[in-house]
Amino acid sequence: MRRLTSNNSFLGLLFFILLFSSILTNNARAQETFEEWKQNYLEEFKEFQNKYDKQFHKMLQQEWKEFSAEHSPDFYETPKPDIIPTVEEESPKPSKATIDLEKIEPANSRTSEKPAPEEEYPQKPSSKQKEQNITNSAVSKSGITPSFEPNVKKAKVQKSKLTFFDIPIQYSYYAAYKKRIDGPIGKKAISDFWKHLSTKDYPSFLKQMQEIRSGISLNDYGYAQLLHNIGNQIYGNNTPESTLFSWFMLTQSGFGTRIAYNKQQVYLLIKVTPEVFKTTYFPIDGSKYYGLNLNGSQSNLPSNLYTYEGSYPKSKEKELSLFFTKRPLLPEQQEQRSFSFTYQDTSYTFELPVDKQVVNYFKNYPKAKLDLYFKSRMDGPTHKNLLNALRPLLEDKNAVEKANLLLSFVQKAFKYQTDQQQFNTEKKMFPAETLYYPASDCDDRTILFSYLIEHLTDLDYIVIRYPGHLTPAVHFPTTQPKGPKVDAPISYEGKEYYVTDPTYINADAGMIMSKYRNTPPAEIFNF
Repeated sequence: MRRLTSNNSFLGLLFFILLFSSILTNNARAQETFEEWKQNYLEEFKEFQNKYDKQFHKMLQQEWKEFSAEHSPDFYETPKPDIIPTVEEESPKPSKATIDLEKIEPANSRTSEKPAPEEEYPQKPSSKQKEQNITNSAVSKSGITPSFEPNVKKAKVQKSKLTFFDIPIQYSYYAAYKKRIDGPIGKKAISDFWKHLSTKDYPSFLKQMQEIRSGISLNDYGYAQLLHNIGNQIYGNNTPESTLFSWFMLTQSGFGTRIAYNKQQVYLLIKVTPEVFKTTYFPIDGSKYYGLNLNGSQSNLPSNLYTYEGSYPKSKEKELSLFFTKRPLLPEQQEQRSFSFTYQDTSYTFELPVDKQVVNYFKNYPKAKLDLYFKSRMDGPTHKNLLNALRPLLEDKNAVEKANLLLSFVQKAFKYQTDQQQFNTEKKMFPAETLYYPASDCDDRTILFSYLIEHLTDLDYIVIRYPGHLTPAVHFPTTQPKGPKVDAPISYEGKEYYVTDPTYINADAGMIMSKYRNTPPAEIFNF
C-alpha cells in the first residue's frame, strides 16, 4: 500500500511539474506575442510618415513671431437706402390679362430630357450651354460609407457616424488619434500635437475624406467644414485639439494654413479666394490668412496672435476656394414659393419649388467679393425650374423687350429690404436664396438679374457699383433702349452699356435713379 501511494505521489508530482512547465511555456509565448504586437504597434506609430512632417515639426519648435491683425472692410462705405425710388407710370392702367402659369414641377421629375455636362468656373456659358438641362443626383438620405484601408493592420480602429447637412456619414479613424493637450497652449503643445498626428498613418484617413468629398461634390469650403465637424466629434466641440486637427488635415490636403495662439486659445488661419469682407485676417509672408469660423458663426479674433513664419515643405499653399463648380449633392428639401409680376398690362403668376437644403448650406457662408456670386456655377433643379418658367415669356421679343420683362420680374416679384433689416448683418445672396427669402436688396437683385440675362439671352453685361448701390448694365448690339426717360449709356472697353436696374421699380432698360444720374461709377466689374 505504501509503495502504491509512493508511486501515485511520484506520478502526481510529475504531472504537476509538466503542467506547470506547460503553463510557464504558454505564458512566456503569450507574453512574447503581446510584446511583439506592442513593439510592432509602437514602431508603426512612432515614425513620421515622411521627411516633410519631420522637417516641419522641427520648424514648429523654433521661435514664433507675434503678428497684428487687420480687418477687411465692408463692400460699401455708404449705407444702402432703406426705401427705394419708383418710376411713376404716366398713365397706370389695369391689367388687360392675367396669366397663371402652370405649377412648375421639380426638374428632376422630368425624365424626357438628358442632362448636359456641368460647366466649370470660370468660363461663362455659351448660348448653347445656357440651354443645358440639369438634373439632380443628390445623395440619398441613406448616407455614404467610404472605404477605409488602414496601413497599420494591428492598430485599433474607431468607427463613428456624422450627419452632415442631413447626409448620414460613417467614417473610421485610429483610436490613437485622440490626445489631450497637457500644459499651457504654446508652440510646444502645438508642435507636440503635430508630431502626434504625423506619426499616425493619416494618409489612409485623408483618402477616406476625399472619397466622402467626391461623393457629395463638396467644394473646398465644404471639405473644410467636413473636417471641422469630424474634429469636433473626435476631440469635442471647438476644443484646441479639434482646431489643431482641422489645421493638420487641411495642411496635409495642400491648403495654405497657419495655426496661431494666445494664452487662452488656438486659432486656425486660412488663405482664401476670393477675398472675404468684414473678417479678421493676418498678413503673413505676403499673403492674407483669414480667421474663418468653420462652424458658421462670426469670427472675432484677438488683435495680436503668435504664429510661425514659413510653411509646411510639402504643401502647395493652395487658397481655400469658396467658388462652386456644381451644386453639392445634398438631399433635396423642396418648398413652394409663389411669384407675381406685371409687364405691359399683363399679370403673371407662377409657383416654383425652391431647394431649402441649398439655402441652408449658404446660411452662414463667408461674405466674399462679388466674384463668388457671379462666377460660381450653382445650377440645380431650382435654377432650371426658374429658367423653364421664364423662357416661354421671352419668345418673339427683341433684346430690349427681353431685358425689360426680366427687369419687371426681379423688380416686382420680391419685397425690398436691406440686409440689416432682414438679417441684421450684411449678406449677399445666391439666386436660390433670393428666390427663397421674402425680401432682397440691390446686390441680390443684381446677382439674380445678371444670372437670368446670362442664361436666357445672348446679351453681354457689366456690373456697376455706385456709392451705396449696385446695378447691372447691358450692352444691346442691335436694338437700343429708346424714350424720353432713357439715360445716356456708359462706355466700357469700346462698348455702350445701358443701366438695367432691378431695384428701381418700374424702370426699363436705360433708366438710372436720379440720385446716381450724374454720379460716375465708383467701380465697374466685368464677370
